[in-house]
Formats: sequence, structure tokens, C-alpha cells
Amino acid sequence: MVNVAKQPAGQREDAVPALVERMMSVTDALQLAREFLRKKNYVEAARVAQQVADHKRGHPDAFHILAMVAYHTGRIDKAIQHAERAVGRAPKTAAFWSNLSEMLRRRGLLTRALTAAKQAVALDAAQEQGWSNLAAIEHERQNFADAEKAVRNALKLDMGNARNWNLLGNVLARLQRDDEAHAAYAEALRLRPQFTDAMVNDALCWRDAGAFNEALKRLNEALLIQPQHVNAHVARAVVYFLQGDVTRGRVEYEWRLRLPEILPSKAPGQRWRGEDIAGKHLLLLAEQGLGDVIQACRYVAALETRGVGALTLHVPRALRQLLADNFPDVKVTSSLSDCDGIDFHCGVMSLPLLLEGASPTEAAPQVAYLTASDERVEAWRQKFAHLKGRKIGLVWAGNATYQSDHMRSMRADLLQPLLDLPDCHFFSLQVGPASAGMTALKPQVEDLSAQVSNMSDAEAAIAALDLVIGVDTSLAHLGGALGTEVWTMLPHVPDWRWGMNGDTHPLYATARLFRQKTRGDWAGVVSDIRAALAGS
Repeated sequence: MVNVAKQPAGQREDAVPALVERMMSVTDALQLAREFLRKKNYVEAARVAQQVADHKRGHPDAFHILAMVAYHTGRIDKAIQHAERAVGRAPKTAAFWSNLSEMLRRRGLLTRALTAAKQAVALDAAQEQGWSNLAAIEHERQNFADAEKAVRNALKLDMGNARNWNLLGNVLARLQRDDEAHAAYAEALRLRPQFTDAMVNDALCWRDAGAFNEALKRLNEALLIQPQHVNAHVARAVVYFLQGDVTRGRVEYEWRLRLPEILPSKAPGQRWRGEDIAGKHLLLLAEQGLGDVIQACRYVAALETRGVGALTLHVPRALRQLLADNFPDVKVTSSLSDCDGIDFHCGVMSLPLLLEGASPTEAAPQVAYLTASDERVEAWRQKFAHLKGRKIGLVWAGNATYQSDHMRSMRADLLQPLLDLPDCHFFSLQVGPASAGMTALKPQVEDLSAQVSNMSDAEAAIAALDLVIGVDTSLAHLGGALGTEVWTMLPHVPDWRWGMNGDTHPLYATARLFRQKTRGDWAGVVSDIRAALAGS
């Protein structure tokens, strides 16, 4: 959190020229600017602070106030610029460093935010806000043990801070210390009974443990207090899906569109809500992960059946070539400025509701709907031609920035029990930082990471393999979309689309699901896969 730094009164100085008619010193002018800021009169706060900054050629307090104004008016980059000027001129002011750390965190610059937060607590270990900001940063960096230490330091300084109790609950939930997490949320709610965010976070903790009725109870309590709480609605949709209630899940899931990070704020055209699109130009907007986009591409054929005049896909660069190759009649772009003549736009994860309805009478088609280039697939098959037996790709981790990655990803070394099976040849399709886990699998596993660094190359490699075994990542969706046999390893409470039961799923005809029987039991999943491989 960013707070207004309270500066001690200084000596009276010469009057600020722009305020000379009021005989106002720099100190009084800064106090006036802070008062405007406290009252949320950002225009006047910035006007006075800028006059001081101009007069004193870089007064640190003036830059700090300008930073706060920019932060509270949504101009994060400008806020960071001003805050950096403030700490540059007053490097011993802990509050300046603390507020800069929060601004950097909000901008996603976590490494720089961490440095600033550590500087803040080093300068003033008795500042609760510095420890709280440090805890929030460590939580986002998924350094949960360090986050716990920091937030407990904040609570030592202020045991009555409900926000920090909520943060402690979030940290403990990620450490899977559920009883302690629930106790922390309870304390947050004792201090602030209407604290709906704490209710929602408590519900997520219950959900991740598989206690869906308790989760719904907490979410319903939050929505009674704050009916428009978007995260509560989205969380409730996920619980409905996990319980198999597709009807309520699909309708409730539309609340996600109110979250600012889901779709671009200035998408061209009207939002498509299921109107007749015959002859119309529809823009499909990627949202969330790469796997979501791959999954949603199954509906391109259904849109064409409805007579859509033109389709444009707006997707991350990582998917652009893959989808352009597969849908030659569809415009695929990564730039909204390249989207002309749009009548309607739609987030891709709304397509199931809009095309099948809240209560679909039949599942989406299971057939493969992506096809890799014959030439590229043949090149991979030639690489594997000298091998006898099954060629199997392995993936053990997803994108570490995904909120629930700690549940879906596993350590590479847990796959070792598979590697001595006869007539099986293993290849790593793992990319990103987690590919370092290959060291635990050598020499039995050949590393293909350098050769599958983009999705088009991964598509051809997967199509040439006999089987892909992996956790729930975009490659699991890619394999299913290609019609390659995919064995997907799922946590005890998986992503909502997989539900809680069954070893097959209507999304992909060639997918087989291997589920944890208890929370965190990847060893049991690998044991089941070993038995299935040995018996096949």
C-alpha cells in the first residue's frame, strides 16, 4: 500500500513565487499540497507540489507528492518517475522507498520493487508499511517463507491491521497451512467484519482443499455484503464448474469480463452477446493462458457455420504463427491497431456459452482441429526413425507466474520412476526456467527444449511423438487439439475445466487424465502412469 509520507515540520523558508501573494513558505506549501492529497483533490495537490518542485529545482517532498498524485490517478509509470526523483534526492527517507516499492510492484517490476522495499525496512525497521509492502512483493514472487517473515514483522508493529492478517492468510494458504490460514482470515474479519476480500480469499483456501460447500458459503457471504464483487463471482463460477454445475458456471463466469486484465479496454466493435453474426466481422480476443486460446479455437468452425462474414484472432505472439498456419482464412494478429472493420468482439472463453448455451445438450466436438505441417512433422519423424518403441514427450511445469502454478507444476525428478521402462524413449518438451530440471533426468531423457522454443515447432514435434505426458499446460491442450495421445497429470483440485472426476474429458478425444488422489501426491500419479505404460 502507498501512504502519504508524514514529514517533520522544517524551518520556514523563502516564499514560493507562485504563492507569494499568500506569503507561503516551502514548508507551508508542501503541507498544503499534502492536505489537498489527503482530501483527494489531486489537481490542486499536483499544482502546489509542482510549484515547489520548480522553485527548489527538485525538492524531494514535492516529487514525492507528485508521485502520489500520479499513483492515485492511475499513471503508474509517471508515479515511478517522480518517486525515483524523490529517493534520489532524499535517499535516507524510508517512506519514499516504501511507496516506490509499492508502485514498482503494481507495475510488475518485482525485482526493482524488492530492492526498494528492502531499502525501506533497512532504513526504518519500525515502519509497518515497509514490512507490509515487502511481504506483498515476496508473495507475488512466490517466496512464501520470506513473505511470511515480512508480514509477521508488520503485524508485530500493528496487530490491529486487518489487511496484514488477510495477507498472512494468503501466504499461509500458498504454503498449504490451511488451518493457520483460516485463523488469519478469521482475525482479519474480526477486526473488519465487512472485509469481503478476506472472505473471498478464505473461500479460495477452502476451494483449493476441495471443500466446495465451505467455499460457496464464504463466497455467498461476501456477495451478500458486496453484490458486485467481481472476484467473488468468478470464484463462485469456478466452484460451480468443479462441482459439475456447467449451467451456473458458464453464466457466472462472464463476470470475469469485468476484470481489467482479461480483455483490452479499447477493443473495437461492440461486445458480442450472441446476436446474429451472419456477414459480420467478429474479433476474437485471447484471454488468460495460451491453453485457453488453443482450447477455444475448436469453435472457429462453429462460427463459420453461423455464417460469420470475417474472423480476426487477436492472440499473443507465441501463438500467432501456429494459428495462422492452421486457420488460413482467419486473420491472426497480435496488434489491436491491425484490427479494422470490426463489428463485434468477444473474449474466447465466452464462446462455449454463446455457441452452446448455459446448458449444452452435447459436448463440444472431440475431433482434432489443429494440423501440423506434413513437411515439418516428417522432419521430426526422421529424427526419431532410428528408435524402436514408443517416443514420449515430457512436460513437468507451467508458467511460474500463473496464480495456481504451485498446484499444477511438479519437480522433474519425480518423473524418474518412468525412465527405466523398456521400449520407451523420453524427450523433454519443457521450456523456460523449469527446463533446468533436465539435469535430474539425464541421460535417459533427451532435451528438445532448444528445438521447441516456439509453439509451431512444438506442434510439429508433438504430432510426431506417440505420447505426451505432462502437467496441465498449453502443451497438453496443443497435443489434444492435434489428436496426439496426451496423458495429463492433474492436482487433487485441478483447473476448473477438468472437473473433479473421470479419466477422460469431452474436450479432447485422445486425452487421458491422471489425478492426484490426495493433495500434492505427484508420486502417486507417476506410479499410476508407470503402471499404465507397462500395461500398454
